[in-house]
Amino acid sequence: MTVLPPTIARAPATPADRRADLVLAVGLFVGAILSAALGSVAGFYGTDTAEIQWSLLYGAALTLPLALRRRYPEIIAVAVSLVFFIGMSARVPELYVGNIAVFIAFYTVGAWVDDRRRAILVRVLITVGMFFWLLVTTFQAATAPTDDGLSREGIFSPFVAYMLIQFLVNVAFFGGGVLHGRPGLRIGPAAPRARAADRRVGA
Repeated sequence: MTVLPPTIARAPATPADRRADLVLAVGLFVGAILSAALGSVAGFYGTDTAEIQWSLLYGAALTLPLALRRRYPEIIAVAVSLVFFIGMSARVPELYVGNIAVFIAFYTVGAWVDDRRRAILVRVLITVGMFFWLLVTTFQAATAPTDDGLSREGIFSPFVAYMLIQFLVNVAFFGGGVLHGRPGLRIGPAAPRARAADRRVGA
């Protein structure tokens, strides 16, 4: 197994890369708005659903920063993750594009941060924050004085099963971000091949 040095030299993002990031950010923003509108109509959160103006603000704050993801990968990853946590806690009815945005930001840290220790630290902090947030929201949902939603009767109730799914999805989600971030590193003469590989996976 190859051990990466603490700091590496990677090929900088090209103008074409930056234009691609801008197109990606705008496309995800449009997708987030459509997803939020459909989620609102579907009534994902019932009467607790956030109003549409908050969905617009959430969609913009979640996706548009990705246009700068290769210039400021750590800042963008932390910012997008925080927006995701806040939006989900506020019951913004957008459940899909947010996950994609966080994954892309998480992946970018692994692929574009020169300092490997800092890249690891940022991803660890985001992962710990995500699981802490899941624990808090799970506790709040489990202790809420309501009979709405999934049944909580029994040791392995539908509610428990749903929460376990959330945890397992996040384990796969962040594990995938780490594993796919490493091949995106651009080191020495392998840079052109790595860049071509990145384009094939949409990095």
